[in-house]
Amino acid sequence: MGEYTMEYYLGEKIKKLRREKNWSQKDLASKINKSVSTISGYESDAHPVPFDVLVTIAQLVGVSLDELVGLGTSESLSLDGLTEPQIQLMRKLRKEFLNPTSRGNDFGYNKMSILHDLLKLFYD
Repeated sequence: MGEYTMEYYLGEKIKKLRREKNWSQKDLASKINKSVSTISGYESDAHPVPFDVLVTIAQLVGVSLDELVGLGTSESLSLDGLTEPQIQLMRKLRKEFLNPTSRGNDFGYNKMSILHDLLKLFYD
């Protein structure tokens, strides 16, 4: 995080993740039931982001809460050289395994669909 305080870093991180999803502030506001001015306040560090909102944002953008607030060190893979469909699929895969839609030992439909697409995109 360098010389940034967590609050500064957090607002920038939220903005970066929102933009990566190609969402406007209005889009994110709608998804978390907040006003656009509230989202603007979070991103400009005008006021702190409540814990429940942090959890919701992390889930929506497919990152862990630790990663969102900069507490965890995540192992990352470079997406350099991948096509846009491959990048989107890798994000979808990561999100599914961080926040699984099915439980237990069996792969649910979502995981099987992602694995099918993964194999098709990378090995065709």
